[in-house]
Amino acid sequence: MILNLSHIQVKLVLSDPNNVEFRQSLPQSAKLFFKYQEAIHKDPPEKCTEKRVKLVRVNMDSQGFQETFKQTCDLFAKYQIAIHRDSPGDCGKSQFRRFLVDSPLEHYTESGAPPMGFGSFHQQYFVDGKLIAVGVLDILPRCVSSVYFFYDPDYGFLSPGVYSALRELCFTRSLLKATPSIASYYMGFYIHSCPKMKYKGQYNPSFLVCPETFNWIPIERCVSKLDRAGYARLDDSNEEPPKGSTDDVLVLYKHQAMPYKVYKLMSKARDGEEVEEYAELVGPLVASRMLLYRSG
Repeated sequence: MILNLSHIQVKLVLSDPNNVEFRQSLPQSAKLFFKYQEAIHKDPPEKCTEKRVKLVRVNMDSQGFQETFKQTCDLFAKYQIAIHRDSPGDCGKSQFRRFLVDSPLEHYTESGAPPMGFGSFHQQYFVDGKLIAVGVLDILPRCVSSVYFFYDPDYGFLSPGVYSALRELCFTRSLLKATPSIASYYMGFYIHSCPKMKYKGQYNPSFLVCPETFNWIPIERCVSKLDRAGYARLDDSNEEPPKGSTDDVLVLYKHQAMPYKVYKLMSKARDGEEVEEYAELVGPLVASRMLLYRSG
């Protein structure tokens, strides 16, 4: 056998989740690792497949969700106490349910939905059968929204937050193939002055919404403005900010979408000033597309 050495490439990559080359090659490296473990060390396939990550629909009536509910609650409490310094009394089952389980989203599996349907889900990460992290996701018609992520602090050295973001990006790409309308991955709020939130800007291509025109702007064009001031108009165009009113607002009430004026009549609500401020902040386009949740 003749080996042409000119065809061999060896690359030294820094083992750091913040390194661009490391992040880009991580999926291939993981796939190669699993293949090696199966062939050389005879690891069973279930130990080297996507089964290490499990997607479960948020549903208290589901046996699959109930099976890991206690583990998930305990993990949430451990994370909140260690990372966010919450008191144990603020991390109980009821707080967990209210924060990350009770969802106004209906599970929808009809025409146009991906295989698992639209709705709220927990993406669970296991190591040797132990639950070590949970990503809370909303799968929506136009995007996958990353709601929250918590993990076992004992595994913090693995940078689980970085890994989960990459997995969720990969997951969104897989959904795009089945449901072309799901074209974006939404990471939630970006806070330029907060290191715990600023990391989101490391993933490219990324966009921030201008707080005045509501247009999406490449993050590279936003950084210098945010370095200078805590608040900045990110859009360089001369477009005038649209003004919204309560007439533009759609409300989700008792699992039904309705104009705010209908909700106001049904519920006898007295939140007009609050909703007016909301409409002005988000603008007419967003107010007419996004549902403002109201419980009563």
